[in-house]
Amino acid sequence: MNAGMSSMTDLVFLLLIFFIIISTLVSNGVNVDLPSSKGTTSVTSNLTVSIKADGSYYLNGSATSINRSDLEPKLQAEMDKQNEKILYLQVDQAVPTGQTVELIGLAKANQWKVMLGANPMK
Repeated sequence: MNAGMSSMTDLVFLLLIFFIIISTLVSNGVNVDLPSSKGTTSVTSNLTVSIKADGSYYLNGSATSINRSDLEPKLQAEMDKQNEKILYLQVDQAVPTGQTVELIGLAKANQWKVMLGANPMK
């Protein structure tokens, strides 16, 4: 191997390690107190809807909340861009069940798969 390439490969490996560590520290952006569950798995989805305890909706961790009436058109526009139609719900445990069921019904009516977020039980 060329002597100049060894420093380049070292740099590439350092950058790889840096991005792996940083990617594990990045969170959704919306602080939601998720309920706990024994059967949780780590799954990534391209489309996330978060509902905070005050009932406000957030799409993909955005800093601004979305009105309930604007949520369905925005979800449909985002889902049209996706190959896999999976909606990941992060619902605060203080949110009434009716709001969660309403979103699940919306997803089922549009034939989207639904995943519910939860914290692993310790």
